[in-house]
Amino acid sequence: MTTSPLTAPQQHSDTPDETDVPGGEDQAQGAAELAVLQRAAGAGEAAAGWVRELAGRQGEEEHARALERVADAVVQVSGREIIPGSDGLLAEELRYTLAADVVLGASHTIGSLPELHRGERLALVAVCALAAAFPSCVLGDLERELTVLAGELACVTEAGRLATAAGDARVLPVRMPRTLGHEHGDPLDRLAYRRVAESASESFEIALHYQGGLGEEACGQALHNALAAAGPGIAPAALLRVADDPALGLEDGQWEHLHRIATELNLRVVEDLGGANGNGTTDTTQPRPA
Repeated sequence: MTTSPLTAPQQHSDTPDETDVPGGEDQAQGAAELAVLQRAAGAGEAAAGWVRELAGRQGEEEHARALERVADAVVQVSGREIIPGSDGLLAEELRYTLAADVVLGASHTIGSLPELHRGERLALVAVCALAAAFPSCVLGDLERELTVLAGELACVTEAGRLATAAGDARVLPVRMPRTLGHEHGDPLDRLAYRRVAESASESFEIALHYQGGLGEEACGQALHNALAAAGPGIAPAALLRVADDPALGLEDGQWEHLHRIATELNLRVVEDLGGANGNGTTDTTQPRPA
């Protein structure tokens, strides 16, 4: 006899459903809040680290101390000042420290401005404004609002670091450009040049041979072939020189993109310039000693 579904015994799982666990929803919410609080604290620590780098660059001790106070305040308001259930208000001292006039440093006492590169001042003000807004998130949707502010603080900090890198690069001494094949150049440059020259020479001779002589047309075709063979070697060398120039202050992603293009054009030349095929001081056309 078949048991009716209406009278079938209920099946019970040994594992209680998460929604039936007393306090389960509160625990999940608590874990989410803890995660976003940790993210905010991490963003604050990173921002404070950059501000301390600015402080370390100051020639005036008063400016350095003012920026150190800003860094400490950023850590405080992105950490222990964010207390769920609090009034979300900043103490007067913190409000003063994180005010927009942070870019003036201690100018009211020593009559000069902090040493900041172009772009750093705007990033510094943005760091202070965002950090000062963190505690007020406890009055609204803490998880959503703090996630947004922490993400923006991380972006602004990165923008500040890029401005710092670019500014540092601008004050570097001008260097003469390096070209492949320069007799006093880097040995790795000479190694890469030898590879490019050998490829071009081989293409030139082959084309000249098949063109049947030294006539104007034959030489023109041979030269065309030689340039076509040399181009894929010269281009990646130029890209690497650009990518490695500190005066550009390239981001890691930009640097990697240029290196990736160079590698796709001519892997062997990239390896030569990076030292993967020897140091360029020996003739790599000869067998290496065992």
